Amino acid sequence: MRDDQYRAMFDLEEHLWWYQGMRAITASMLAPALVRNGALRSLDIGCGTGYSMKWLEERFKFREVFGVDLSRHASVFWAKRGIDTVALASADKLPFGEGEFDVVTCFDVIYQLNDARAATAISEMRRVLKPGGVLFIREPAYQWMRGAHDIAVGTHRRYTLTDLRRLLIANGFQIKRATYANTLLFWLAAPHRLLSKWRGGTDSDVKPVPGWLNRFLLSFLKLEAQVLSQGVFPFGLSVIGVAETRIVRGVPSSEFGVQGSSSAESA
Repeated sequence: MRDDQYRAMFDLEEHLWWYQGMRAITASMLAPALVRNGALRSLDIGCGTGYSMKWLEERFKFREVFGVDLSRHASVFWAKRGIDTVALASADKLPFGEGEFDVVTCFDVIYQLNDARAATAISEMRRVLKPGGVLFIREPAYQWMRGAHDIAVGTHRRYTLTDLRRLLIANGFQIKRATYANTLLFWLAAPHRLLSKWRGGTDSDVKPVPGWLNRFLLSFLKLEAQVLSQGVFPFGLSVIGVAETRIVRGVPSSEFGVQGSSSAESA
């Protein structure tokens, strides 16, 4: 991802509709999957500027939140946020031992990797999770949706839900939930992406919008968050998987329950 995108994220991710809305969706889908075993340790892979780490810690009351990101430019923003639990590392070579975390999150990361490295990254996520640990992963959908934004952020491939399911299962995960998201705005976004592909260029979609438009767009994602607390969407701009590492020694998955409310919340 280009260095200027980290600055854009730092400036906008707290209030921009897309970030706020996707956090609401994350909250509605992740909360029911978390184990009920006290304070949890979490790892955010591809943590960017670190805002997601702060949000996860506050929203889910995690005991500790760690992060990794490959960009030295991102480390400038970790310092600004006062975060010191982040390592410079790639998703496919995590600097942690086996079974160190209860939860791993991965927000739009492996789409920047080729297929072999993406598979290794998923295997690494399983390795650092405890038995019964939870993975929340979100990636951009549909290769035909590639546009100027994908050039700006270094997209290698976009995923279908089938692609993501196969990748998770092949690397030792049991899928608990899988769905598309950012669906209600699909028919507005698809023409924009296709037009940007036709025009060429490298402009990112991460940019400020007027306040009224920000609130309008956010309302659609908050509505989706309510739906996704129970249901699924058959298509959308993102694919999401909630998966669990296989539990060993016959410990039933029913021993793992809900921590906190499953209601959608943004930052």
